[in-house]
Amino acid sequence: MDVATTTAPVTGAGAAAATAVVIDPSWRSFTHVQGGLVVGHLMAAAADLAGAAPRSVTAHLLAGVEPGVETAVDAVADRTGTTGSVRATMAQGGRVLAVAQVLTLARPASPVTEAVPPPPGPRVRDGVPFELPRELVPIADHTQIRALGPSRPLAGGPEPRLSAWVRIDGDLAPLVQLGVLLDALPPSLFAVRTTPAAMPTVELTAHLAGPPPETGAWVRIDQVTTWADGDVAVDDAELRAVDGSLVARVRQTRRLLSR
Repeated sequence: MDVATTTAPVTGAGAAAATAVVIDPSWRSFTHVQGGLVVGHLMAAAADLAGAAPRSVTAHLLAGVEPGVETAVDAVADRTGTTGSVRATMAQGGRVLAVAQVLTLARPASPVTEAVPPPPGPRVRDGVPFELPRELVPIADHTQIRALGPSRPLAGGPEPRLSAWVRIDGDLAPLVQLGVLLDALPPSLFAVRTTPAAMPTVELTAHLAGPPPETGAWVRIDQVTTWADGDVAVDDAELRAVDGSLVARVRQTRRLLSR
């Protein structure tokens, strides 16, 4: 990815930054750039402007981002201070394709306390190597997946649930990589289907626990479709590091184009 950055000479609320990126076609999922990569760039732009770590993001993906095209990533600080709020957008040809509101915290992350401590989970070596179909999702060239449990995409199983260890190859910045991980698994409805269908992410909200994983780190993702109707499906997912610590919880809305 080629990146060029310019930052407006403004501080505090109203500060702004503009970045131009060109995303390689190998990061495509179906017809456009993977939604998680888009969210990752928006989080990174917000963090760079605020000089603080994102703790949550809510993104609306309004239209597909074309790979190989110069893409504008803009960020504006709506609020500054210990807790900040940054609005970030991605646009091509003057058309806004994605928008996110990012909550930042200008202090080091403190230890996470979970109301119900999770039991020990499976190890990376417990997973079964699994490859996504590269003819549909070229981003598979950048991912390593070790599937967990009995469910597999397009296996016609009984439950819309997918679990796997995932790592991202490449030189992505940690926040951009985290965005890819938030959206790394196929829609969980694929676990009960036998044929693929377009189910693009149109909204994604994530709460981040601590700093993002290092580049190339394995992350365990447990994802389930909590409900669906004739138009949308909602997937909830939990991301954990190799040591079992919480990385993020994410909920995304997928548009069911085939229904």
